[in-house]
Amino acid sequence: MSDNMEVNTSVRGNAGLKALREKAGLNRSQMAKAVGVSPRMWQRYENEGRLPDKIDFVLKVSVLAETPVDEVLKAIGFEFPDRNALLAETENAEA
Repeated sequence: MSDNMEVNTSVRGNAGLKALREKAGLNRSQMAKAVGVSPRMWQRYENEGRLPDKIDFVLKVSVLAETPVDEVLKAIGFEFPDRNALLAETENAEA
């Protein structure tokens, strides 16, 4: 993960990911099968704050919950970097 992509560990997984599953109208087992993980792993994502390690997972949740990818990433705890801060870093690198 890049230095600019932070993970907010206070909200990792759990409520956000559960809400997306419920929005998709699926139970844990159905969602797990649909995204290609075991029901136990899905439970860990929801309850223990474990994070999926593949973009494929995020894309499948996005499609199933009819939710933009950035909202899925936010639901599992990713915080997006500030655009101005990124541009400032770029300017500093050129100096």
